[in-house]
Amino acid sequence: MAKMPTNKILNYKAGTISSQTWTNPGSLNLVRDLAAINRHNVTHTNSKGVPHVFRCAVTISPTVDAESYNSVFDEDTNLVQVASFSAIPNTWVARNAGVKMHAARENMFKQQGVLKKERGSYSHTIRYTISSDPDTFLTPQYGAGAGGDYTGGTWDYTALEQDDTQESHIQLVTADGLLSMYLDSRKQIRADSNEDSDSINQPTDDSLIRRLLSPTLGISARDDEITALARDEQDNPPYQLDNDGDATKLVEVARLFIGPEAGLTATAIVDLPYGMLEMQALNAYKDAGQNLTEGFDVRIEVLGIYEM
Repeated sequence: MAKMPTNKILNYKAGTISSQTWTNPGSLNLVRDLAAINRHNVTHTNSKGVPHVFRCAVTISPTVDAESYNSVFDEDTNLVQVASFSAIPNTWVARNAGVKMHAARENMFKQQGVLKKERGSYSHTIRYTISSDPDTFLTPQYGAGAGGDYTGGTWDYTALEQDDTQESHIQLVTADGLLSMYLDSRKQIRADSNEDSDSINQPTDDSLIRRLLSPTLGISARDDEITALARDEQDNPPYQLDNDGDATKLVEVARLFIGPEAGLTATAIVDLPYGMLEMQALNAYKDAGQNLTEGFDVRIEVLGIYEM
């Protein structure tokens, strides 16, 4: 169990969203931001590379306009704001990828004779980004009302180098990201793991055990159709085999709606592997009203941190 920070609340402004199509108002790096406001190191993984999962309450509310009178949604009762939150998949691929990448990085330093005590104080675990070099993360806000951005410190991302190849950032979910790299490092899986041949790893007709296990003690002739069915049915992996395919995609963990007719706040409980999430948002209208530029505020409360 990872250490819980004493200050568990993070507040963000998602900016103004005017489009009626999905746009990205920003991504969140809770690990970086919790480290900044608590003034101590917070990590994406434990000391062995096992990812930390952050269980959080995510709340969205409309940004109140500072005008001669306070207005919400610019008094447009037809406006509905939608926020979708996506996270790293909570799967064995994401977990094992973190462990294996941690071991590979430690071996990189070991082979070059670099001791742990010679490395930076905060470099003993890997600092990831989601899908860019690096992602543009929102900065948490402090204070009442409009508040302001926390200053924070310098968040150095982890780099890798091998011969003439260098990775300035370790992305998580791209075609060349951590999850894809991990699958590339494993033995490949065939599309059909069964061989259509009696001469290869198939029981022989005179197998004693096969005959003894048969309800008729092997007296009846073997049905070739059943044999073919056993070979062909349900023998294909029920998942995409491409190493940069489905297993490397973000998954939606919550979708929240706010508006004059939907309520002014909405909350969801989500689990966030590696402590990061990506937002997508839009403003939707029931009529052909004006295309308002409305933002919303995001409040994150960390409820717990556990190892994947």
